[in-house]
Amino acid sequence: MSDTQNDAGSPRPSLRFHRARWCALAPAAAVLVAACATDAPDQPQEEAGAAAAASAPSLTGPDSGPMLDLETALSLAAMPLSCVDRPHALRPDRAGYLDDISYVRRRDFDQNRAFYGCWDWHSAVNSTWAMVRLVKEVPELPVAPLIREKLRDHLSEEALAGELEYLSDNPSFERPYGWVWLVLLHGELASWDDPFAARWAERLEPVVSHLSDRLIDYLEDLERPVRTGVHPNTAFAIATALQAEGMAERPGLAEALRASAERFFGADRNCPVAYEPGRSDFLSPCLEEAALMGMVLAPESYAAWLDGFLPALDSDEFEPLRETNPAGAGEDEPPEGDVVTNDSLRSAYGTYSHLIGLAFTRADAMLRIAAALPAEDPRVPELRALATRHARTGYDTMFDADYAGSHWIGSFALKYLVLTTGGSSP
Repeated sequence: MSDTQNDAGSPRPSLRFHRARWCALAPAAAVLVAACATDAPDQPQEEAGAAAAASAPSLTGPDSGPMLDLETALSLAAMPLSCVDRPHALRPDRAGYLDDISYVRRRDFDQNRAFYGCWDWHSAVNSTWAMVRLVKEVPELPVAPLIREKLRDHLSEEALAGELEYLSDNPSFERPYGWVWLVLLHGELASWDDPFAARWAERLEPVVSHLSDRLIDYLEDLERPVRTGVHPNTAFAIATALQAEGMAERPGLAEALRASAERFFGADRNCPVAYEPGRSDFLSPCLEEAALMGMVLAPESYAAWLDGFLPALDSDEFEPLRETNPAGAGEDEPPEGDVVTNDSLRSAYGTYSHLIGLAFTRADAMLRIAAALPAEDPRVPELRALATRHARTGYDTMFDADYAGSHWIGSFALKYLVLTTGGSSP
């Protein structure tokens, strides 16, 4: 993507999207914009905005990070819109020791399931969250009518009744990662001043109420936290549910979340940052825990806790968390040009996409840590600057893992961007 010009005529740096992959996405975004001209029966009409040719997320200057403007919002919207109706891959038939196993697609899944796209269930949920948040943040988004159409279709009464039935019959399914994304989606809808959002939130309420009760039981029964850098991470689950509770109050859940955070992490010291990142991490265990404790401790108490938990930002010990391109060494990068036709290559792309997504989750966590510290704490500007560096790396590489990354990374990019705009924490 070539440089653009600012008002003074000098080059303005733009994020270095890989041209081939961005050009593949741009036509899709253009088609999505054109699709918005059609009327949908269950949605309000949006004003036709300026023609939205897809472009890379923009920068405000050499030292600035990505910002959530109209062009960036359109590029991010193209990701969930391109996968929300794309069903999860059908599992290949398997030959076991004694049995042959064949899988058959459920009939009418597009009617009695809400989250059947975007590779897997939790990615379908966070992609739906991303669409909602984008329209809330950028109401003039040209694809807003199309997003509303997708929300109407996927959040139908029949589909959500099917979700509740399945989740009730499969109590450990997507626990806890997918659960908290669904709670967050409900919080976004419930806090949106929009008549259709209120209807969708009401339909989601029985499912979310069920999962909230399950989450309380899960945390109370958990003897020690899961500190991995992938989906089961306990700190991420608690923090995400607390963010949702801030938008749609659930006092019993909030009490359990805060108590669990204190029980699991209150006495922690000297987080082993040298162990990060793991080969397939998309979360930083140390930063996620630090960001969570900023939500449950007062600023002064939090500053003292953080002193004992993370090494000094300018120390050699903190270097693993300053590394802005853990996926760039190339060791796990899938071969360019290969088509994903087997489990091993699919796993390679998935692993690589996780390390790309780690740039956004680290940036997001650093911003939340900075926001929780006293304003005069010298770590605040350092954390914000480092968050910007991580985010730049994320945008530079976010299409390198193809569909294995594009079906989910945009949600985490948006979470970061919302914080940079001064919006409420997602």
